Amino acid sequence: MKRSKLVFSVFSLLLVLISLMSACAAPEAEAKILKIGMITSVTGPLAPAFKGALDAAKPTEDLINQKGGITVDGQQYLIEIVTEDDKSSPPDAVAAANKLIGDGIKFIIAPMFLACNIAIAPVCEEAKVIRVVAMSSDPAQFGADNPYSFDALQTAYDIGPVYDYFQKNYPQAKKIAIIPVDDPGGIVPQDLTVKEIEKRGLETVFNEPYPVTTTDFYPIVTKALAQKPDAIDCIFSIVPWAAGIINGSREMGFTGPIFAPCMFGDINILNSMVKPEYAYDIFHGSPDLLSDKMSSIVKELRPLVEQATGAPMILDNSLVLTALMPMLQGIEKAQSFDTTKVVAAMEGMKSVDTPWGEGKWSGEDLGGINHMMMLKDVPFSRIMNGKVEAEWLRR
Repeated sequence: MKRSKLVFSVFSLLLVLISLMSACAAPEAEAKILKIGMITSVTGPLAPAFKGALDAAKPTEDLINQKGGITVDGQQYLIEIVTEDDKSSPPDAVAAANKLIGDGIKFIIAPMFLACNIAIAPVCEEAKVIRVVAMSSDPAQFGADNPYSFDALQTAYDIGPVYDYFQKNYPQAKKIAIIPVDDPGGIVPQDLTVKEIEKRGLETVFNEPYPVTTTDFYPIVTKALAQKPDAIDCIFSIVPWAAGIINGSREMGFTGPIFAPCMFGDINILNSMVKPEYAYDIFHGSPDLLSDKMSSIVKELRPLVEQATGAPMILDNSLVLTALMPMLQGIEKAQSFDTTKVVAAMEGMKSVDTPWGEGKWSGEDLGGINHMMMLKDVPFSRIMNGKVEAEWLRR
């Protein structure tokens, strides 16, 4: 009987000690919130073009937070994306930037519309606000006068690897017709493409831009095909323009390759808009988001996006993630929210994780500063016999 009482007393004492230890233990710190601004066209004439990125903002936020957000100075931070509408207008973009700055936000996913990104630069630079645009083909935005501006994917760097693929797979094609859009952001990649063609001993037989308002591509295609090209290079495009050029060229009897080193847009949407009998020898320097060859983080984002949108994931759904990843890595490397320190940390990163694999900051060779992302391997996709295929091009 005495033994039972002793055991009970010891057990009771242990319970008391455990209770006291639990009461004295410091509670686990709750995660704080880091607000990230995003400026895009929620309304305005360009809103349909940027809807894919807008639709993916919440799924991307959820994915980052499911992975634990980021940790700065021992404190966990989950992210919250705060969207402001630029209404496809530079003045409204400035108003959106001022609103975010006034709310104390120091990190912004920059507008994809070039005019809006240029417009917000002065107010953001003065406030030392970091902006990361998801992708660009225009290096001029990322010079010494914009030290807080970064490009998460500089597509001009894809021109060389795509031309490597072109020459290897179409060795008989020597004469190139360039059909670019008349866009300020295309000046540098257009010049680089002409130089790439000359460097490889090829010939540019046509190089004439079309207005962004073009809906009838037969006139420009007719002029290009009159020069008897072996291939058509569109530099970069959006899907409706690309489909117009491809369908028009094929209808007029052109059977050679048609490509865009910097990208056409979403390859699966393009494949749906090209007439089945014309869907061959089409390729560009951009991924197929539905491919099993995508990175694990893109595969994780895909079901979240598709659940939110009720549609297959497209290229534009990846833009928020593309901009966020290097930004968050810079903050964690700096272990600070001081944007001057974050800029220095980003510039000092030898390697950056992106949705498209390993990358590094470059840009001096394009006339800017090293704030433009060059990928180690180029995501690449093509349409052959009506089917989309994907691979990675070694640089």
